[in-house]
Amino acid sequence: MSNLPTEAQVVIIGGGIGGASIAYHLAKRGVSDVLLLERDRLTCGTTWHAAGLVGTLWPTKNMTQLGAYSHQLYQELEAETGQATGYKRNGSVSLAQTEARLEELTRTAEMARVFGVEVEVVDPRTLGELYPGIDTSDLVGGLYLPKDGQTNPIDTTMALIKGARMNGATVREGVTVTKILTDGDKVTGVETSQGTVRARKVVLTGGMWSRDLARQVGVVLPLFACEHYYVVSEPVPGLPSSLPIMRDLDHGVYFKEDAGKLLIGFFEDNGNPLPMSKVPADFSFGELPYELEHFEKYLERAMMRYPALENIGIPTFFNGPESFTTDNQHLMGEAPLLKNFFVACGFNSRGIGGGGGIGKVMAEWIDLGYPPMDVWESDCRRAMPFQGDETYLQSRVAEALERSYAMHWPYYQYRSGRGIRKSPFHDRLVEMGAVHGEVAGWERPNWYAPQGVEPEYVYSYGRQNWFPYAAEEHKCVRGNVGFYDLTSLAKFRVSGPDAENLLQRLCCADVAVPVGKLVYTQWLNERGGIEADLTVVRMGDEEFMVATPCGSHVKDWSWLMKHIGKEDRVEVTDITDEFGVLALQGPNSRALLRKLTQVDLSAEHFAFGTGRWLEAAGVRLWAQRVSYVGELGWEIYIPAADCVTFLDALVKAGTEFGLRPVGMHAVDALRMEKGFRHWGHDIVYEDNLVDAGLAFTARPNKNVPFIGRDAFLAQKQAGVGNKRMVCFLLKEPEPLLFHNEPILMNGKPVGYLTSGNYAHHLGAAIGMGYVAADEPVTAEFIARGEFAIQVNGRAVPASAGLSPFYDRTSERMHS
Repeated sequence: MSNLPTEAQVVIIGGGIGGASIAYHLAKRGVSDVLLLERDRLTCGTTWHAAGLVGTLWPTKNMTQLGAYSHQLYQELEAETGQATGYKRNGSVSLAQTEARLEELTRTAEMARVFGVEVEVVDPRTLGELYPGIDTSDLVGGLYLPKDGQTNPIDTTMALIKGARMNGATVREGVTVTKILTDGDKVTGVETSQGTVRARKVVLTGGMWSRDLARQVGVVLPLFACEHYYVVSEPVPGLPSSLPIMRDLDHGVYFKEDAGKLLIGFFEDNGNPLPMSKVPADFSFGELPYELEHFEKYLERAMMRYPALENIGIPTFFNGPESFTTDNQHLMGEAPLLKNFFVACGFNSRGIGGGGGIGKVMAEWIDLGYPPMDVWESDCRRAMPFQGDETYLQSRVAEALERSYAMHWPYYQYRSGRGIRKSPFHDRLVEMGAVHGEVAGWERPNWYAPQGVEPEYVYSYGRQNWFPYAAEEHKCVRGNVGFYDLTSLAKFRVSGPDAENLLQRLCCADVAVPVGKLVYTQWLNERGGIEADLTVVRMGDEEFMVATPCGSHVKDWSWLMKHIGKEDRVEVTDITDEFGVLALQGPNSRALLRKLTQVDLSAEHFAFGTGRWLEAAGVRLWAQRVSYVGELGWEIYIPAADCVTFLDALVKAGTEFGLRPVGMHAVDALRMEKGFRHWGHDIVYEDNLVDAGLAFTARPNKNVPFIGRDAFLAQKQAGVGNKRMVCFLLKEPEPLLFHNEPILMNGKPVGYLTSGNYAHHLGAAIGMGYVAADEPVTAEFIARGEFAIQVNGRAVPASAGLSPFYDRTSERMHS
C-alpha cells in the first residue's frame, strides 16, 4: 500500500541537485508542504557522476550572484545539517594558448571583477607555480580564480535533502511520475506509479527526462542528452589535495584533484548526442558504453599538458549522460501558457556549481509568482515551438557541448540547426550577398558580402572580415537610403470590442488613439519592471497590431494571453507568418518610396508615428512611419505572397538612389548611436522606466490604469535615482566594444555596458550601460566625472551622457 500523500502544495519531480535545492529553499521559506518525488533513488540520473566543479565566473551579473550563493550555501550546509558535503575551495586556473584566448579571458576577468569575483590574469610562469607539473611552453597566459571550489555531488545533494526534511518537506524515492495533470491553463497535480497527487504547483527537475514529460502538456523544453566522458587516474604520488581545478580550454580538457587521483574530463568538438531511445527505462547510477577512439585525442592532449600522466595508470573510463540546451543556458521558470508549472533543467554540465543559486531563485519564483532577479538568459520562455524537434535538437546540442570550451567569439553564429525559419525575401537577399545570422530560429541578414567576397564569418576579437562592409551599410542609411529585413518581428493581432481596454491595461502608454496611430510602449509587471518593449498600432476601431522582437515572441505572447479575462470580448491571433517586413530607412527613403506609390508621403500627410494601408508597386500593404535607426523611414508590412514582387520593384526603383541592403550588425550600431534600448540587453524585467530613461512613454492618468502604474508612480516620485542608463562614446577610434565591459568613473568601476558596437557615423566604438552611484545620477553628476571603458586590460577614455550622441532632438526621424 502506498504511503504517498494525496495532496501537496508543491510537487517536485526529480531528486537530483536541482530538485533537492528547490525543496530545501522552499522549505526554508516556510513552504513546508513540499513533496519531492524521485523515480528511483536520489541523485541516480546525472547528479551522482557529475565532476562537482563550483565556479565563481559566470557570463552575467545575476548568474554570477547565483554562483556566489552556491559557494556560500555549500560551505554552510554541513554545519546546518550534519551531513558532510566534501566542499573545498582550491581555486582554479584557465589556460590560454593563443592571444585571442587570452583576450577572451582578460575581457571576462574585467567583467567578473565588476560583479565582485576575485580573479587575476596571470603569466605562464605563475600558472606553472599554481599547478606544478604542467607543461607551460605553449601558453601565453591564463586566469586564476582563487575562490573557485569543488564539492561531492552526492553528499551535497543529500545535505540539501536532509535540510529540506528538517524544515518539513517530504521526499519519496521509487515513485515515477507518469503524467502531469492540468485543468485548462493551469497545472493541478501529477499521476504517479503509486497514485495521483493533487498540487497547487508542480516543478519539473527531471534532467534528461524533462523534455518528454513537458511535451505531454504542450511545453517545449529544448534540451537533449549528450554523452560526457571523463577518466580517473590511479593515485598520483605527491599530488596535493589543495590542487586547483584546471581548465585547458584550447585542448577541451579539465582536471580535478579527486582523493589523490586526477579526474580528467572532456568537452569535445564532436560530441555524441544521446536519444532517449538509447537510455534504458530503468537507468539508474548507470554508465554508457565508452568509445576510446572518440576521446582519445583529448586524452593525448591531457598527457601533453600534464606529462606525468604518461607514467600513471588510468583504471577508470567513464561515460555518462548530461543534458544540454540549444544555447548552453539553463531552462528555468514558469512555463508559458500553463500556470503554476515550473521547470529547472538543462544545466549544461554546470548543475552542481549553479545548483544552490538556482534552487534559491526558483523557490522565490515559485513562492512569490515572479523571479527575484533578471535571469532572462535562462528563462524557459525563450524557447521556440520548433525547438522541440528531436532532429534539430540532436544536431544543435552537439555544437552546444562544444561551445562549453570553444572560443566565445563576438558575433559567433551556430553552424547547426540552421535554415529553420526564413523570410519570404531570403533567397533574393542571398543573391545580393546576404550573410545570415540566426535568432530564435529566424535567418536574418547580418551583413552583405560584395561580389567576390566569401560570404562567411572570419572570427576574431579585432575588426572581423565583415566590418568594412557593415560600415558602408551604416553610412548609406545615415546619408542616403537602405533597407533591412524585419520579417522576424513577432506580430499579434488583437481585435474585438474589448481590445482597447485589454491593451490599455497592459501598455504603460496610451493606446486609445485614432486609427493609424502607432504607439511605442512597454508592458510592466506589478513591481514596475519592464516585461516587454514593443509597438502597438491601431489598425481599425476594434483592431490593433502588436509588434515585438523575435527573441521575446513566446514570452510576450504568453504575457498577453494570461492577462485576457474570461469576460473580455477579445480575439488574439499570431500573424507573424502572414507578413514579410522591410524597413526602408534614410534621408532618401521618401523620394524612393514615391516612385512606387501615388500616396502623399509628405510629413503633413504621412506623419511620424502613423500607418496606413496603401498600394505600392501594385501590392496592397501596410506602411508605418517609424524608425529604430533614427532616420526618416518606414516599416512596410507586405502580405507574404507579394513579398518578392515588392522587393524586386523596390530594388529596381532604388537603383538611381544607390539603395543598398543593410544587415543587423549595422542596424544595431545605428540604433545605439540614437540611444534606442534593446529588450534583453539594455532593459529586462528587473529594470524600470525611470532608470532606463523611458519614463516619457508612460501615461499614468489615462482612462484605464496599466499594470505596474502604482510602482511606476512611486519610482517617479522618488526622483532621479542612483542608477541610470548612460550612453558612451570612446575618445579613441581603434578599440572595439561588445558588451559587459566595465564602466569606470574617476578610475572606479560604476557599472558595465549592456550593449556595445562601433558607431561608424561617429567614428568610434559606442556603448550603453547603467551607472550606479551613491547619489542621484543626474546630467550634472555625469558632467563632473571622467569616464573610461575598460577594454582588454586598458581604460579607454569615453564621453558620457544621458542623451544619445546622434540627432538628440529626433529632427531627422520627424522630417
